[in-house]
Amino acid sequence: MGARDAIDDLRAVITFFTIIPIGGSHDVSRALRNAWLAILIVPVITGLLPGLLGYYLSLYVRNSLAIASITYLLLLILTGLNHIDGFADVVDALMVRGSVEDRVRVLKDPHRGSASIAMVVLLIILAVSSLPNLMRVLWQSLFMAEIVSKSVCCLSGVFGKEPGHRGLGWQLTRYSKERVHLVITALIVGLVMTYLLLRFIGVIIALISMSLGVLLFMALQGSLGGAVGDLYGFILEVSRVITLVLLSIVISTI
Repeated sequence: MGARDAIDDLRAVITFFTIIPIGGSHDVSRALRNAWLAILIVPVITGLLPGLLGYYLSLYVRNSLAIASITYLLLLILTGLNHIDGFADVVDALMVRGSVEDRVRVLKDPHRGSASIAMVVLLIILAVSSLPNLMRVLWQSLFMAEIVSKSVCCLSGVFGKEPGHRGLGWQLTRYSKERVHLVITALIVGLVMTYLLLRFIGVIIALISMSLGVLLFMALQGSLGGAVGDLYGFILEVSRVITLVLLSIVISTI
């Protein structure tokens, strides 16, 4: 693979996982084929940048809840709100008591139910309320949480069940299984970065969050006909919040 191909891979991954306009073609297949790179690249954008903003705001603003809200809002904006849209779709689908086909039909419905709106609000409240306890390690925590989030996404693909229809979820699952060695390598590098950020406590929390995230993904995929695209968005959001909540609990007791 030449340098041009490597650059195109990076651009595709960044374009897919963020709203950063870096040009190039919007090749979704290329992005999903190289999703393992998201573990190493995307957290710099969606975790480190909001974290640094929060850090500098804390030098001038004394209201930690306001800082937390602004910081997390920037994080969500940088993701393009695509993952949280998938989270809402999955919540709506899980509210259906019918067949798998009925749930898949709800996944594709652009309308939002009251349950999904309430759960999105609750998810954001959980994330924002965890950040005031993390002010002294804010950028490290957000950086780490994004590493975990992207790691859970790729690991879920490795263990996921390919859905019947060949959409985004099918592609990400297939490519993750084909490139499991790259996923594991990126995961190990991500854990090393986590150690540098928050030492052993960060690694332990990262491993717990990853385990919970993958188990949740595997438990839900049967209700949705496999590892569908929206379920990946769901687990990206949930695993980040799990990580922040666990960090908040542990850091506040130290």
